[in-house]
Amino acid sequence: MIKWCFYLFILTALISCYSVDKRPSNIIKPKEMQSILWDVMRAQTLASEKALKDSALNVAVETKMLSKKVFQIHKTDSANFTESYNWYVKHPDRFKIIFDSLASQKQKEKDTSLKRKGQVLNHPLEK
Repeated sequence: MIKWCFYLFILTALISCYSVDKRPSNIIKPKEMQSILWDVMRAQTLASEKALKDSALNVAVETKMLSKKVFQIHKTDSANFTESYNWYVKHPDRFKIIFDSLASQKQKEKDTSLKRKGQVLNHPLEK
């Protein structure tokens, strides 16, 4: 009897591990999603900066135009991106990995930028 309970427990554990939500094939892969999100966020920032310099520009229109270019570069479209984004929102454990990677990427970019500025400021000829 104990032996059967043990087998039942093992079988249940295997089934529960197997039934973890798999990413559907139509959903953008995590690495690509990270790259697209990064570029979309940069496009949004660029659109805001352009609109600050030119009051005739509409931020929403500029953002949409730049985002469309991002989707073209990544060979996807806004519908697939939105569907994938919504899927990741419903799977926060996977979305957290993407956003943690984005945060790390942002920090690396910031460190590199500061390092470049430091190199220029500490150039021996500037003393």
